[in-house]
Amino acid sequence: MGLETDLAKLVDEQPAGPGVKCLLYKSANNPTVAVHGSILAGTSSEPSGKSGLAELTSRLLIRGTRKLGAVKIADLLESVGAAVSFRNSQDSVIFQARMTSPWMKRVLGVVADCLTRPALSPRDIEREREGLLTDIRLRDDDTTRRGMRELQRIVYPPGHPYRKDRFGTAETVKDLDRSDVKDYFEDVISPAPALISFAGQFKKDEVVNWAARTFGTRNEKKINSKKNTGQNSASKSVKREIVMPHKTQGDILIGGLACSRTESDYEPLNLMNIILGELGFMGRLGQRVRDKEGLAYSCTSFVNAGLVGGSWTALAGVNPRNIAKALALMKEEIERIRQELVEEQELADAKQNQLGSALMELESTEGIARTSHNLAHFDLGLDYFVKRRQLFNKITREDLLSMAQKYLDSSRLSTVIVGPQIEDLVSKS
Repeated sequence: MGLETDLAKLVDEQPAGPGVKCLLYKSANNPTVAVHGSILAGTSSEPSGKSGLAELTSRLLIRGTRKLGAVKIADLLESVGAAVSFRNSQDSVIFQARMTSPWMKRVLGVVADCLTRPALSPRDIEREREGLLTDIRLRDDDTTRRGMRELQRIVYPPGHPYRKDRFGTAETVKDLDRSDVKDYFEDVISPAPALISFAGQFKKDEVVNWAARTFGTRNEKKINSKKNTGQNSASKSVKREIVMPHKTQGDILIGGLACSRTESDYEPLNLMNIILGELGFMGRLGQRVRDKEGLAYSCTSFVNAGLVGGSWTALAGVNPRNIAKALALMKEEIERIRQELVEEQELADAKQNQLGSALMELESTEGIARTSHNLAHFDLGLDYFVKRRQLFNKITREDLLSMAQKYLDSSRLSTVIVGPQIEDLVSKS
């Protein structure tokens, strides 16, 4: 069939120590190496009252180590055409690297130093904190991101790890100091499980030994078994308007709880959403609200599924004068997919979209490393694409209707409208 169906045969899984796993895909024809790894410690693992700490700590990893300054790191990487990055996510601290094979030892040495011996100097902490505060101000002044943050707070119940925005708030970030960063790095990041995927031209024993030396002994991977799916969401919807008088665009967001990436509902729910908000040019929502009626600049929907929960969101950017009409049409399309079976061709196209996307992702070493990592991260198995093809053969239009009825019930979907002050369009719709 293709590389995606042979992935389990081509990628070796090797432990590098307790709590440390390597995924190895060798390609003799490509003289490059791509690395995609993660440490199971992101925003969800922040201590109470320290929102933004994981983001701040992740940004500091590339700012210098105990023996290498930021300028030296940049010189070591740029002089050989390599790139290294670190970023925070809800569930993990993610690191990526790409390089040509002859320089693998140098680049992996930099990655190891950043991940195990970061300087975390007061000066760098102050600089990165100011940068994060600037990003928070920009986030809070963006209609889409402001709306997403508010919907996230509405959809996820108090205490859920996905309720927090990864940037934190200005109030919490201002109070973070070096002791907070140092404690988070030593107590949370350093002992957390590590997963590293390599793709390209390399010697397996060299990268596995590197992983063993770098990460040592880690805690075994543990996932919070508490699922926050649509079945235990709030019994009534919430409607909220956020006024930003200086803005000229309005944003409409409709959303609710969905399933985690590991649950059986995910694939049929995702196919349903592809038809509703992605296929072609933004799916049915885009065709109706944007193309046919001309009421929105964009109108789409997406599923955001993590380890311990997920959400579904429909999003439209509109002229404030069109909010009421656009919101009504979005609700009509959501209700239509809850009441009527999708067309057979729509379902076939959605399935082919996912099969084709997997093939395209595996066209590069970076894509292979990332895909292998993600399959292992969610414990889906490297043979997942084979199993998914078999699953797709069984998923019917009725299954998609069931998902729409389960997760898109208007009584459990909340609405957020962000934009300049206008008449109370939320209550009208």
